[in-house]
Amino acid sequence: MHHAARQTGEHFAVLLDSVTLPDVDVTLIYADAIQAPGSARSLDVLLYARKGHGFPDADTSDSLSAVALVLDAIKGHEVKGFGSVSGGALVDSYGIREGLALHLRLDVEGDPNPRFPLDERALRQFDDNREAPEAVAA
Repeated sequence: MHHAARQTGEHFAVLLDSVTLPDVDVTLIYADAIQAPGSARSLDVLLYARKGHGFPDADTSDSLSAVALVLDAIKGHEVKGFGSVSGGALVDSYGIREGLALHLRLDVEGDPNPRFPLDERALRQFDDNREAPEAVAA
């Protein structure tokens, strides 16, 4: 699963790099798949947009505005065995040496027959915890 998440993160980084200024380099730092209780799935992605070698005055702030464009472009991208990207959001951005860090969440709609199915134990535990307050109230 980690490999499929990383491939999607790399695809996002390449798209973002292609729409930013030529003196800005976009690099994938990490991408990880997350399965929340229920059917929610997402990818946690961290990218660095840094000044390219030999461009000390490069402006990396355009990469921040380009994120929305790339989020639209990546919709429908297949995350093999997990589903496809249905949207996402910029979670955080902060300055790093020679640029910006961009932390993203990419939402994934599940495949009806996924190679990596939802963990049924997590679903049962979630349902048990949700029913517990009702039992206490009775």
